[in-house]
Amino acid sequence: MFTLALTRYAGRRAGAKGQSSVELVAGLIILVPIILCLFDLAVIVIGVQINDATCREAARVASIGDPTDCNKRAQAIVARANAQGSSMLSNFQLQSCTSTVSPAQITAMKANFGGPVSGTVSVVTQVDIKPFVVHYAYSGGAPLTFQARQTYPFTYVVPNTAGGP
Repeated sequence: MFTLALTRYAGRRAGAKGQSSVELVAGLIILVPIILCLFDLAVIVIGVQINDATCREAARVASIGDPTDCNKRAQAIVARANAQGSSMLSNFQLQSCTSTVSPAQITAMKANFGGPVSGTVSVVTQVDIKPFVVHYAYSGGAPLTFQARQTYPFTYVVPNTAGGP
């Protein structure tokens, strides 16, 4: 009778070990995708923040100097962001860089002995983010695209090129 009780106890013990293994596997099947999604969401949030910072910096730099050359200065900042980005965040694009002051106004000011001109510069940047898991659920494998827009004021003093006495 004692051996029968010992055999039953040993049988339950082996079944309990198998049950905990099944519970571990089932838990990991649920836990691993959740962790991957959290990692992907962190990559998306960081990418959006970097795009906003890049757009703000491009608008700030574009507002310094001649407003007709704002596109070149903004493009240099976006190129620097692409050089510093990782493979998931290395596709920053300058969508537009517009100034409220036209080249014709600058030319007219040059003919009239120069002077200050004020306006704003607006910059729009875009980034394509390629996370591991989340983009398959939302866009079928295409990268997720986010845009940022920043506007900075400027005052530019048009140099006197009309000549004079």
